[in-house]
Amino acid sequence: MGGETSRPVRFNRVCAEEVEGSDPYWATLLQHPPASFAAIPFDSIRTALKDRPRNLALLSRHAVAKLRKAAASTKSFTPMEQEAVLGAAAVLSRLLPVLFEQEHEHKFVENVFWYGKLPPSSKAGTAEQDEQDALALPLLESCIALLFKPGFTCSSVEEKTTGWYGSLAKSTTSGRSRQFDQARTEMLRLLLVCCSRILFITPEEYRKSENPFLSYLSTRPKEEASALFRSLTAVIFSYDPVGLGIPYSSAVMADKREPVVDVAVQLLIILLDYNIPSNLGKQGNSAGVTTEKMLDTVKTEANAPNTSNCFRNAVREWKEEEEFEFVFNGFCRLLNNPHQANSTILPSSMKQISCFQELLILFWKLIDENKNFLSYILRAGDINELVVPMLYFMYEGRKDPSKIGLIHICTFILLLLSGERNFCVNLNASFHKKLPVDLPPFTGNHADLLYIVIHKLMTDGPHKLDTLYDCFLTTMSNVSPYIKTFCMPAALRATNLFEMFSKKSKLLSNEQYPRYLVFTLEVFNNVIQYQYEGNPHFIYQILRRKKVFAELSEIMEGTGIDEILNKEAPQAQEGEPPRFKPTAEWVRSWATDLPLEQFCMTGNVNDEGIVVDFLKTTTMVGLLPVPHPILIRKYQQNDFTSLWFTTYIWGVIYLRNQQPQLFDASYIRLFTISYVDA
Repeated sequence: MGGETSRPVRFNRVCAEEVEGSDPYWATLLQHPPASFAAIPFDSIRTALKDRPRNLALLSRHAVAKLRKAAASTKSFTPMEQEAVLGAAAVLSRLLPVLFEQEHEHKFVENVFWYGKLPPSSKAGTAEQDEQDALALPLLESCIALLFKPGFTCSSVEEKTTGWYGSLAKSTTSGRSRQFDQARTEMLRLLLVCCSRILFITPEEYRKSENPFLSYLSTRPKEEASALFRSLTAVIFSYDPVGLGIPYSSAVMADKREPVVDVAVQLLIILLDYNIPSNLGKQGNSAGVTTEKMLDTVKTEANAPNTSNCFRNAVREWKEEEEFEFVFNGFCRLLNNPHQANSTILPSSMKQISCFQELLILFWKLIDENKNFLSYILRAGDINELVVPMLYFMYEGRKDPSKIGLIHICTFILLLLSGERNFCVNLNASFHKKLPVDLPPFTGNHADLLYIVIHKLMTDGPHKLDTLYDCFLTTMSNVSPYIKTFCMPAALRATNLFEMFSKKSKLLSNEQYPRYLVFTLEVFNNVIQYQYEGNPHFIYQILRRKKVFAELSEIMEGTGIDEILNKEAPQAQEGEPPRFKPTAEWVRSWATDLPLEQFCMTGNVNDEGIVVDFLKTTTMVGLLPVPHPILIRKYQQNDFTSLWFTTYIWGVIYLRNQQPQLFDASYIRLFTISYVDA
């Protein structure tokens, strides 16, 4: 405690007077416990940067020299030496975020870390700068070397090529590995901070500028990148927050493993996300989904060709199925933890992880980059073990404005997965879990859960989710040909969405609504064409919308379009921005393409039970035309979604590093931070 309270006072000398590079004060400063450096106030560092920039440069130089010497040493560290190394890493982790804040103005990091220029000495009375060795490359090289230092962060020198634990699939949280956790945490956090300049630039600047720290890390040799990828993956997925399952064990004993897991998954998603500027824009600006005609076969796509990012290449070259199983089981264990922790009989008796957003981003990166991993989990794993927690996050996230990004990432994952036949077929598995949410009671499968959750988001979600309607409905359409039976609540909600989008008042108020209507009609067509016999409840709900189909038929035939437009078109109120104004030509452009050919417009429906029982005995074989090809719309990444993912990743990292605070919100320019009353 004494070290933490005295730290701001000791740092005052850095702000108050110029300290010579040979002064023993620097060595004394670096000998304090690593945790004490978090107590250095941001404002003190800013004051030093303004009044005594040379002092900050010298402090950075001494800290990097300490790391460099430790990395080059072949001897084991004494406890005091280890603490000094960790202290050097901790002080740099505290300084760099503040130095990045206004780097676009003072260029301190560029001059000191990349060009080796020391700010002029006030004592010398000259504007000349001392030329010294640059700090950036020695800093990054030392960090990577120390991450594979026997006795400090790993057990043996062989782990420099195999990764921590030697084998990814056999990773464990043994006592031997836990002794390295503090050192791993500090070194990984320092690498994360080195990459964080992006927080303090605008999205436009990000698209045009290079992050030299990330560019260096993403162009490491193949063996080095593979070892670091395997090491980070091993730490993340060997973590078991519950352990023996003793209630309230996390309240009695601190979880010393969680900090290294958190920083490991944050650093890994940063490394996998980075695009070197020369590669930005090569994906093009095409739409977010592409349409394919799917045959009833399994189709495995090859991995994309290698990129200039060595960590992406490491993921693409990863192919051991034993390791796929280890990672998939880890995802299932960790992502199911939040809803399991909220379902216990004893309140708050189970440890609940906080890194689920980072894990979802990592899962997205792995299935997007490695098609072998995607194929394996759909073939050999129970993908519903991941579908359930994602739908839980989406259902609960609609209540919290800060969770909009969480709903987006879950939606994108489900959209990508829905383009795979095996995923859609697996949704037929019965759903038996009890989730801690106010779901309507139903007995059905995982596709029913998917439809119910999407309906809730579209009818009872925040306005900001409007941009996801296309993805929601695309996912529903993609899975619909493969679902043998929908339960009544799911069928009711699907047809309610159709009815909502087909109302003339809505259909003519938004140019996207006809597209949404097409998606719902595709769901109906797929059920009728491919799964008629197993879906009497769905067919019954379609029959009940006879009047709605009749009204749509009138629009298709062009009956009274001008009259409808004059009556239904919304009028902008005074002071409001101009609203979308439909025209007859616009209506005809989509009305003639509505897939309504399968639907009956006549007849009466009265008793539900009688009709459903009758439908169970009927078949459409020989009555319908040859089944249309199954249309599957697949996610296709573009510049805009890439930028969104990058922004979301750093938004999560900012929010997750508040205790102690790593970044000051006042200087963040990558995104806008909104504060909502609790």
